[in-house]
Amino acid sequence: MSSSAVYEKVVRDSLERNKDSLNDISQDIWKNPEQKFEEFFAHSLLTDFLEHRGFTVARAYKQLKTAFRAEFQSANYKQGEDPTIAVLCEYDALPEIGHACGHNLIAEGEHSTIAVLCEYDALPEIGHACGHNLIAEAGVATGLAVQDVLRNLTTQDEQPKVEGKIVVLGTPAEEGGGGKVILVREGAFEDIDFAMMVHPAYHNDLEPVILGVDMCEVEFQGKAAHAACGPWEGLNALDAAVAVYQNIALYRQQMKPDWRVHGVILNGGAKPNIIPDCTVSSYFIRARTISDLAVLKANILEIFHSAAEATGCTVKVTWEENPYTGMMHSSAMACLYRTFSAGEGVIFPDFTVSVSGSTDMGNVSLEVPSIHPKFFAGQPLMIHSRDFQRLAGSPEAQRYTLIAAKAMALTCVELFTNRQIRDQVLHEFTLRKATFTG
Repeated sequence: MSSSAVYEKVVRDSLERNKDSLNDISQDIWKNPEQKFEEFFAHSLLTDFLEHRGFTVARAYKQLKTAFRAEFQSANYKQGEDPTIAVLCEYDALPEIGHACGHNLIAEGEHSTIAVLCEYDALPEIGHACGHNLIAEAGVATGLAVQDVLRNLTTQDEQPKVEGKIVVLGTPAEEGGGGKVILVREGAFEDIDFAMMVHPAYHNDLEPVILGVDMCEVEFQGKAAHAACGPWEGLNALDAAVAVYQNIALYRQQMKPDWRVHGVILNGGAKPNIIPDCTVSSYFIRARTISDLAVLKANILEIFHSAAEATGCTVKVTWEENPYTGMMHSSAMACLYRTFSAGEGVIFPDFTVSVSGSTDMGNVSLEVPSIHPKFFAGQPLMIHSRDFQRLAGSPEAQRYTLIAAKAMALTCVELFTNRQIRDQVLHEFTLRKATFTG
């Protein structure tokens, strides 16, 4: 039997042996949705499980109470020589519907560290309508399968056949909290060589277009006056807010295809007979690359200030502390994932199906080579819906989650064992980052 066939058998056997325990984890997280930075149940569940399975676990990682790092390394692993791979887990949910939804380049001869990321936060009101329970399950499943490869495959003299370190990284608060942004800032990826995670969706998408996003709150201050008796005495802050909304709508004709701007007026005034002296709006500004996002952001700021000048109001713009960058996929890593998915009958279109939203995994992708494929979860349902929340807790989604985990695990093993592939990934990362950050 070839080495690749041996690796695949170990991975397949691991997933089959652990599938019931993995489904229990997914179900427990799905039934107990927790919002950003409050994922204490999921944090405890995942860390206890991984520790029991032989991983070295750091809880409340990098001062984030619901983040964690669980790692396992081969017997002869040497820091700086063997690969370290991190598998990311998400486990936050949506309110009420739950889970519906190159600075460390490897030198010649070194081994790798690979991270697989887990998410587990939920959404307000709709709980796990983004399927973060499935993301967490896929991350843990990948970690267990790679652990079996590192621990159980040995040479005739009882030395490990595969050297490296696998890291299952628990990343809270993807839904608006920027948990990964904080972890990047705190140095959580400084010893990671490659990172990956998957996301359930209504279709398969190998390298989805994931936009960067910056969010702001816009407050206009004017002057109140009686709308019937003396409107000329007022400075209408609502006019300023409406002017912004309308001018952004007009500007869309000149936006690039992957630029997005959307907003709402949160406070437009108290009563019709009072000229509003204060309004508050919220806007999301999205673009694929850092350079494009900077251009779009500057143009939108001009619209804010022009509206203030036109109405005689003042404007205050408050930006989000943890903006998300666009996702810079590693095509070389994605090619491996595609190959290992094909063995289970998974077909990816040769083009990106559509523009996706945004995720803090984009920030990770500028630190280390990364992938974030979407996997079909069993039905053509849109995330962030009650229907998808139900799908995320169904037996149907379990099958596809484990298929994705198998592809991730075999991608990890290939990175551990193939120096040429690692060099290709790192070379591609260096070139793309220069273009992406512009």
